Amino acid sequence: MSAIIALILIIVIVLAIIGMGLPNFVASVFKGFEKIKNSPIVKNLTETSKTEVNKIINSNG
Repeated sequence: MSAIIALILIIVIVLAIIGMGLPNFVASVFKGFEKIKNSPIVKNLTETSKTEVNKIINSNG
């Protein structure tokens, strides 16, 4: 089942690259990453995970 889903995703990505062209596809992917990276939820999760990792590292030392 997961192989079928993976195959469908690969086909969709290949068709998107063919339709948009490789440079536009890559630019769109990076633009999407920037939007996600600047999301307040992601920033909050990043800060929380940094704090928790530092707590774990410092408690073992």
